[in-house]
Order: sequence, then C-alpha cells, then structure tokens
Amino acid sequence: MKIFDPIHRLPRRLRLVGMGAALALGMALPVTALAAPAAPSVCDLACVQNFGNLKIANRLTDLTALSGKVTNQLNAGHITSSDASALQGDVTTNTNGLTTLKGQLDSASTIQAARQDVHLIYFQYRIYAVVLPRDYRILALDVAKHVDGALRALQPTLEKAIANAPSSEQQQLNTLYSDFKAQLQEAEAQIDAAQGQVNTLTPQNFDNANAIYKTAWQDFVNDEKAVRTDIHQAGADLHQISQILKGNSSGTPTVVASPTA
Repeated sequence: MKIFDPIHRLPRRLRLVGMGAALALGMALPVTALAAPAAPSVCDLACVQNFGNLKIANRLTDLTALSGKVTNQLNAGHITSSDASALQGDVTTNTNGLTTLKGQLDSASTIQAARQDVHLIYFQYRIYAVVLPRDYRILALDVAKHVDGALRALQPTLEKAIANAPSSEQQQLNTLYSDFKAQLQEAEAQIDAAQGQVNTLTPQNFDNANAIYKTAWQDFVNDEKAVRTDIHQAGADLHQISQILKGNSSGTPTVVASPTA
C-alpha cells in the first residue's frame, strides 16, 4: 500500500523552490532567535578593579589640570604665592589620597572589598561634586582679589589726575571716581563673604549636612559672581576716567583689566 506523499506529487522544480524558500527563511532569522540564550555577564574582581582604576585616573588627570591652572595664574602674577599654596595643597592632599586608594583597590582580594574601595572614590573624595567646583571658584576669587588690589592702588594717581583736570571735567570725573571706589568697596565686602563660606564646603558636609552645604555653596557662588561684577564695573569707570583725562595734561592712569579667570 502506497502512502500518499503530497510533496513528491509536486513537480521537481516546485519542490526545489519550496526547499530554497525554507532555507532562505531560516537564514533570514536572527542568530539569537535560533541560539540558546546567553548567560548574563558578571563583573568579577578584576572588572571592579579596572572600573575603579579608570575613575581614579580620571580624577587624577583633572586634579593635575587644576594644578596647572593655579601655576599659570601664579606665574602671570594674578594670584599670590599663599593663594597658590593653599590650592596646590588641596590638590596634593586629594592626589595622595586617591593614589593610596588605588593601591588599596589593586590589592583587594574580594569583590566586596573592591566595591567598597570604589564606593570611597565617590563618597569620601567627592572630586567632581565638591573639590573641583569649589577650588576653581576659589581660584577665580583669588584672581579677583588681585585685580581689586591693583585697582585700589591706583586711587592716589586718579585723585591727583582728577584734581589737575579742567574744572569743566571734574564733576563727571568725580562722579565716576565715586562709583569706582563704591564698586571696589562692595567687591571687598563680597570677597570677605565668599571666603567665609569656604570652610563649610567640604565632602563631609556634602554627605552629612547637605542642606547646610547647599546653602553655603549657593552663597559662595553668588558672592564670587558679585565680586566679578563689581570689579568689572570699577574697570569700566576707570576706562571712562582715562578717556576723559586723555584730552588734557593731567595725566592718564594705567587701566587695569577686569579678571577673566
């Protein structure tokens, strides 16, 4: 008795086409649809160490960049050696701490210990959350202090030049000079206020007294911005005074640019 086989009843050409279509369909399916599911990847001890080392290296690079900017400002005469020393000391402290942590991470014998070391990168040092934002603003404040001092040192020269100017110019010159002095006085008050916030801006306060930290940080930022605004306006006053004095023989004081750090 013959078994009915519909495939073999088809012409040979149609059977070949059908098998080719089935083969093509199989080739068109994604490999993952036919393969067994891949096992989830697990980060082993070496994986955790490599991750931590990368994060430490990034922070060390950025601390080195900060150190270079401090050195540049010192060499340019825009900050004092004591200002530079304070910032470089903070860079050194954090660099040494991270370097020690790297050695501890590299010698960790368990994933748990390595993960704890990685945790410290973020929660003990706070390089990106606290250190770099704070220290760059301190650097800008130090530059502003220098410019403030340079502008203040011009006051005797300005007063003499204004006194020797034609009487027709003195009212305008004295108005500008009064604003010049007021802007510097306000800048110095804001410098003092900003410096008063620095001791609060620590990684420890960021973690344990965050509300206090945030308030101090916002006050610090606002004060530092106000310092730059005041000094910029004092510089604008000085520029106008200089322009007026150019037209007479009373002498023109040196114009000092506002800080750009």
